[in-house]
Amino acid sequence: MNRIFPLLFGLAFLVGCATQQDMNSLKWEVDALNTRLAKAEGKLKEKDRLTEQGLGQQAELQARYTEIQEQLASLQGRIDELKAANKTAVNEERVKSLEKEMQNLKTLFEASKEPPKSLFDTGLEKYRAGRFSEALIDLKSFLSSNPEPSLVDDVQFWIGETLYSLGKYEDAILRYDTVIKKYSSGGKAPDALLKQGMSFYKLGDDQTGKLVLEHLVQDYPSTEAASKAKRILKDGLGKDD
Repeated sequence: MNRIFPLLFGLAFLVGCATQQDMNSLKWEVDALNTRLAKAEGKLKEKDRLTEQGLGQQAELQARYTEIQEQLASLQGRIDELKAANKTAVNEERVKSLEKEMQNLKTLFEASKEPPKSLFDTGLEKYRAGRFSEALIDLKSFLSSNPEPSLVDDVQFWIGETLYSLGKYEDAILRYDTVIKKYSSGGKAPDALLKQGMSFYKLGDDQTGKLVLEHLVQDYPSTEAASKAKRILKDGLGKDD
């Protein structure tokens, strides 16, 4: 762990005058706002891409659904004619089969109206369900598919969260470090610092963990992550953390 620390932290805490601190704080808020805006635009583009991808499938399903409806109507007409002529050779099994197929297609067609989910979405769902190994596969696959740049910090953070939940703390530290260094003005940077510090604690490196959490409190003092960091610095890491 002593070899990891120098790579992660070339920390030089510069203390300026109050005016400079105010300017830095304002700059951070502006950068954070721009990042959130870019992220929102990225999510809209990703949703549009997935929707376009699903349109072809929906059109194909609609055509099949219409075909089944026509077949059923034709067969029902023949049955009605046979019944009216008092004939008994009615293909009831065929009718039931087509009715079942049409109902299945109708259910599928209704479900297809919902926007298709990305691997990011399914990865988060699996993570929240405690299926961490499966979540990791989906999240890494999504990352390798060249998603919108504004989504990358989110994906990297949740990969870190999944690794943390799997007890792979060293790997999680490196993922969190990517978020911290490349996306310092993004919304996930404070949370990444928090969980990176907690990962060091989990590895028994309390000294490095303490430095990371102090860095978080200093650079992002008004965040919820900083509040949690203060508690850990005061009381230590709890069993549920």
